[in-house]
Amino acid sequence: MALILPFLLAFAGGATDLARAYQAWLTIESAARNAAEYAATNSADSATALADARRVVCQESEHTPGFVAGSPPNAVQNCTAPAVTVPSFVISTTQVGATAANPIATVHVHVQVQFNTLFPYPMVPHNGWTLQADSTYAVVRGR
Repeated sequence: MALILPFLLAFAGGATDLARAYQAWLTIESAARNAAEYAATNSADSATALADARRVVCQESEHTPGFVAGSPPNAVQNCTAPAVTVPSFVISTTQVGATAANPIATVHVHVQVQFNTLFPYPMVPHNGWTLQADSTYAVVRGR
């Protein structure tokens, strides 16, 4: 038992950390997709798109490892991690299928969060991993 127990505990800890990393990655993937959809549907410009995307990602990733709340009074909505960027925000009336009355809004959202394991493992970086998610969403407005 003394010989096997350390391996069993290491395996259980590794499985737990792997499950935590997978759950965190799924959460930020979903948050990026939902943020891109919300920003494409509701935002008027790139600054508003970034604020909307950050709010959606922060609210959805509140219980994710690596989440860092911002300053009060809206600490969750103003989180500092995960990092959210909107590399592109375009409202087009010339794209195929778009009209002046029904423009197409396209938003790309990038989300990044630092994930640290519960225990230091051999051959695993001690500073953790960077989990990333990208999502692009396009919607015809005004329909």
